[in-house]
Amino acid sequence: MKYKDATGFINRVSVDKITADLKLMEVDPRYETNKFYRGSSQRWTDNYLSFVDYHVNYLKSYPNLEPDHYISNLRLKLRK
Repeated sequence: MKYKDATGFINRVSVDKITADLKLMEVDPRYETNKFYRGSSQRWTDNYLSFVDYHVNYLKSYPNLEPDHYISNLRLKLRK
């Protein structure tokens, strides 16, 4: 699947697929998927960023990463 458009940014369809993959990981008991604490209560009211939001934002911040490889590595790292 082609994840990036001509400018090198992740396209909308792939963001939806990435989000769906991460949500499946989040509910799967075989993986350690914790929330991430953030000090900005103005952006996140409870100071926590969900597993899915954290990793989607990370992928958007680093457009050279291949999402398939990133998610595959997450699966390996987070397996209980």
